[in-house]
Amino acid sequence: MGSEAGASKPVIKVAAICGSLRKGSFNRGLIRSAIQISKESINGMQIEYVDISPLPMLNTDLEVDGKYPAAVEAFRQKILEADAFLFASPEYNYSVTGPLKNAIDWASRSPNVWADKAAAIVSAAGSLGGARAQYHLRQIGVYLDLHFINKPEFFLNAFESPAKFDTDGNLIDSASRDRLKALLLALQAFTLRLQGCSLHLPTMSESLIQSCGGTEEEGPVVKAHTKENAGEGFHAWANFRLGTTSESADWYNFKRFNQGRRAVKQLEDRYWKLRERERVYKLSLVGTWVLVIVLMLFFWVMNDGNVCCRRNFYYHSSI
Repeated sequence: MGSEAGASKPVIKVAAICGSLRKGSFNRGLIRSAIQISKESINGMQIEYVDISPLPMLNTDLEVDGKYPAAVEAFRQKILEADAFLFASPEYNYSVTGPLKNAIDWASRSPNVWADKAAAIVSAAGSLGGARAQYHLRQIGVYLDLHFINKPEFFLNAFESPAKFDTDGNLIDSASRDRLKALLLALQAFTLRLQGCSLHLPTMSESLIQSCGGTEEEGPVVKAHTKENAGEGFHAWANFRLGTTSESADWYNFKRFNQGRRAVKQLEDRYWKLRERERVYKLSLVGTWVLVIVLMLFFWVMNDGNVCCRRNFYYHSSI
C-alpha cells in the first residue's frame, strides 16, 4: 500500500552540496541526515551528495572551445539533472566558503545550470548558526535565478548543549532532525509547485485546460496526451526531468489543473464583485451631482424670486 502511494507521486532529485571539505564536517553530517530522513520517511524525494572537492579553482583559461575540464563537466551535469538543491555550508568570515563559491561560479558559466530551480539552505556554525552565510547565499541566488524556500529556516549552533553531533559529525539531536525533515518536506512541496507553475500560459482557464491535457470530471486522471494536445510538451518534459511514469505526471497535472481552476474561479468572482462595486459607485456619483445641480437651481430660483418681490415692493412704495 505504501509503495502504491509513493508511485503515485513524482520523484524529485535533489543535489546536496556541502561548502566544507572536511570529512568530519558538521554540515556534511546535516547532508547525511537529510539523505537518511528522505529514504526513511519522505516519499518522492531522492537526495544525492555531490562532491565539490575535485573542482579546480575557477579559471576561464581552462575553457577550451566551449568545453570545461572533466571534473567541471561532471559537476555541471549533476546540477543540470537535479530538480532542486540542498546547500549546507558553514560561515567563513561572514560569508559562504571558498569551495562553495567556486562550485557556484563554475555551474553558473554559460549556460547557467542553476536557473529556475528550487533550493534550500542548512548550516551548522557558531552562535548564529551560519545565518550571515545563508543570507549571503540567498543574495548570490538572485543572480543565479535560484528560488530559495523562505520558511522554515534552519540555523544550528553546533557547539551548544546538549550535543548536536557525535564525534563522527553525525546529527544526533532529535529536535534538529525534526526541523530538518520539515525543511525537506517544504523543499519538496515548493519544487513540485515551481515545476507546475513553469508553464507559460497565454490565457486563463482555457490555457490551464490545454496545458494539463484536458480532464475528465468523473475520473481521477487526465486524458491521454497526443501530438495535437498542448499539454504533451509538459508531459514529456516531466517524464524526462523527473524520471517518472506517465501515471505520476498525469496525477500531478490533474492536481495542478484543479488548483488552477479554483484559482481562476476566485479571480473571476473577485472581478465581477469589483465591477459591481464600480457600477454602484458610478451611479451614486452621478446621483450626487444631479442632486447638487437640482439644489443649486432651486436656491437660485428662490433667491431670484425674492429679489423680484423686493424690487416690486420698492417700486409700489415709491409711487
